Amino acid sequence: MQAPLTRRSFIPRMTAATLGAGALLGSMGNSAPVNSASSGMKYRTLGRTGISVSEIGFGSHVARDKLDDEEGRTAQIRRGLELGITLFDIYEHSYGQFGLMSEVLGPVRQDVVISLVAVWGGNRVMDEIDFALETFNTDVIDMYRIYTSTSSNRGAIETSIQTLQRAKDQGKVRAIGLTAHDQAMLVEMLRTYSELDYLFFPYNFRHQRFSPVTSVHAATWGQVKAEMLLPTPKAAAQDCVFAACPDPEFADLVRERNVGLIAIKPFGGGGLLNLAPDDPDLAPLEGAGATLPQAALRFILGAAEIASTIPAMNSVAEVEQNGGAVQGDSLSQAEARLLQIYADAAEHSGGKYLPEKYQWLEEWKA
Repeated sequence: MQAPLTRRSFIPRMTAATLGAGALLGSMGNSAPVNSASSGMKYRTLGRTGISVSEIGFGSHVARDKLDDEEGRTAQIRRGLELGITLFDIYEHSYGQFGLMSEVLGPVRQDVVISLVAVWGGNRVMDEIDFALETFNTDVIDMYRIYTSTSSNRGAIETSIQTLQRAKDQGKVRAIGLTAHDQAMLVEMLRTYSELDYLFFPYNFRHQRFSPVTSVHAATWGQVKAEMLLPTPKAAAQDCVFAACPDPEFADLVRERNVGLIAIKPFGGGGLLNLAPDDPDLAPLEGAGATLPQAALRFILGAAEIASTIPAMNSVAEVEQNGGAVQGDSLSQAEARLLQIYADAAEHSGGKYLPEKYQWLEEWKA
């Protein structure tokens, strides 16, 4: 078993990650060592952090009926490691995944990126960080973020971010970030806190509000601005990326500060996968090998600004399918057509395809 990652070993390792491309996985218990060349996984640098992350991360929004299946979950994590996945986003609150994840990832701690979200809040954030450090038997948590909403107490946000920054200064955390489900909140937080190293935010082929493009294809912000005639947003739903808003532009802030981006909700909380489009072109496209999960993930990764996306993993088959999205070329014409069919079906449903708790995602559609 390898020694846990310590604050002493963290600095040279981060420097190496900045200079190199990808991570080499070491011993994985019952799994053979895997590297990026043999697994086919690709890696990107998370903004200014210098942290190398796999383009496909291991999301932890586990289906409730899978929570108690430790054997199945262990197999999924190990298969992810075999496929070269290095970014593991781990939920403890209401999911209780710290224990199992720390056990399975322990032997390869130095080769994976652990991403956590603070839920204790306020003055207890440092206690939560110390709890995580002890649970994962490590001196460093790679990525720690908070969740904010428009109803969040601004004083509590201030305290949480200051505490995360203090933990970073002490070498307990490598990078600090934020998750928000509201674009205006993201802009406010970016404007207020230059300490933020990265963001988790919604982005998929349906919900791409930062890029008001009507055709389904991935484009960088620069390409969109240079090549496309942008519509004027409605006053009630201004897009603070390309139109004048009371707050600084989201995209400009991200670029100016080199903030890392992680795309969440790649399948719209599962709603996009539950659509059943009635289109004669669908069967031939699927017969040609185009699949919605892989096309959706390739679409996201077509945006060079996004370092990784973290789909939920509920079975070994899902891990393999999601991991396979990095294989081969970028989004094909067949996959783009497939996504257009599903995007049309989502539009025609009037948002009914989304689970109730994810209805807010429609505010992010282009």
